[in-house]
Amino acid sequence: MYCRSVIHLCMPGISDRIQRCWLVPVAIDSIASESGAPERLRGGIGALGYFTLSVGATVGSGWVIVLGEWLGTAGPGGTALGFFLGGAAMVLIGLCYGELAARSPTLGGEFVYVLRSLGPLPAFLVGWFLILYAVSICAFEAVAIASLLVILIPATSGPVLYNVGTSSVHAGALAIGVSGVVSIGALHFAGVLSAIRFQNLATLAFLLVLAVLIATGLALGSTDNWRPLLYAADNRSPWLGVLWIFSTCALFLTGWQTSLHAIEERRAGLSVRAAIFSMVCGILVGALAYIGAVLAASAAVPWKSVLTKDLPAVAAFSALRPGGILGTVVLVVALVSALKTWNALAWWATRSVVALAREGFLPKALTRVHSTSGAPRVAVVFVTLLSVVGPLLGRAAILPIVNMGSICLALSMVLCLLVLLHRRRLNLESPSFTVPGGTATIVVALLASCLMIGVAIIEPLLRSHTEIPLEWKLIGLWASLGMIVWMTIGRRSLARSRMGAADMS
Repeated sequence: MYCRSVIHLCMPGISDRIQRCWLVPVAIDSIASESGAPERLRGGIGALGYFTLSVGATVGSGWVIVLGEWLGTAGPGGTALGFFLGGAAMVLIGLCYGELAARSPTLGGEFVYVLRSLGPLPAFLVGWFLILYAVSICAFEAVAIASLLVILIPATSGPVLYNVGTSSVHAGALAIGVSGVVSIGALHFAGVLSAIRFQNLATLAFLLVLAVLIATGLALGSTDNWRPLLYAADNRSPWLGVLWIFSTCALFLTGWQTSLHAIEERRAGLSVRAAIFSMVCGILVGALAYIGAVLAASAAVPWKSVLTKDLPAVAAFSALRPGGILGTVVLVVALVSALKTWNALAWWATRSVVALAREGFLPKALTRVHSTSGAPRVAVVFVTLLSVVGPLLGRAAILPIVNMGSICLALSMVLCLLVLLHRRRLNLESPSFTVPGGTATIVVALLASCLMIGVAIIEPLLRSHTEIPLEWKLIGLWASLGMIVWMTIGRRSLARSRMGAADMS
């Protein structure tokens, strides 16, 4: 399906025949719901909100766990350099997405951008898989929060209820995860203001405490502990490690797109340009947060001593005086970080569901906006129910689900950058924001995205020792379910669009 979309972008003449078979035969902008223009969501997000949605969704709690893997691949210097390059690439990609948002300032993000250039079927596939990405991160955070609380308070674990693969699901962890799902759902059910206030508070508190941790680690630690600055695992070139760290930014430096999914909910008087600027600032701060955390933890102790620890970041900061209390602080920071990331990704998932429902690809009931709160409450309940799967599955199946979602996200990045090149060539709009550097910037961002996606797709295969990776199987399963939804709901929307096009002609 993605190949067909690329053909449309690169060879518009050839794609005309394809469009008659797969896409709407006239401008996609003419697609509308049966009841006319959809009801807009209630606004109220200011510049601070777009910043906290961006950085809050980008920097999660995973760094506490995978720090050892990063250091063991490239060393502290190589890890910092990889995130610097990845951060620069993500800033360019964010600027490109900003121009797309300025051209289509409505919720839906990538789904809307593809819909208005390539038509319903490619757009449905993008939207369908990005819902999976957002919900999978919500599920991951539910499991992560339960795991962190069990580490902080072991008595909360409770007895084993059942096993999923080699992982046990404990009663306490299940209760914590489900309670978290309900709590995040309640925030969004109450409305935009409650969700964004929580996002602002949690993100600013996280950044403040993380800054103190970084400063403390650098002040009390020693730069001698950084040696060797670059590390070559298995006698390979250290630059291969830097390249791998760069490619992981397709997972660890994404999430800022949440701001674009909330672009329709801007506070009165806040321009699209201001919202985009706040989002890009969030990407920059997210990259700096990762770099600072890596260098501070590596300065705390000789970094090779924490490679085999279950929680390398906790082990590193625990070595600093006074009395190892900083290790506990790291766990609390990770807990708060998981909550803000969860809240932001629930926003993304809910708005994606509403966007697909507006175009008839999901039941129209999901577009309903509550008269008092302004929240899409039916969509919130739908996403909340999907997120419960995370605590029920436990830790065994979550990582493959997240990896699967990351592959889908990386694919959508490449497609959206191609869409932007296409729309610029047609020159249909004069948006309020354009990418600095023009086409050259977009091409550089596209090449960086292709490099990231290559590693994202191949890495699960290398890890599974040539067997079919579970991520690929799950993608196939989700794609099959998506085609069922398309055949039962989406095709009816396509038929209505064609009828509307015929009436206009």
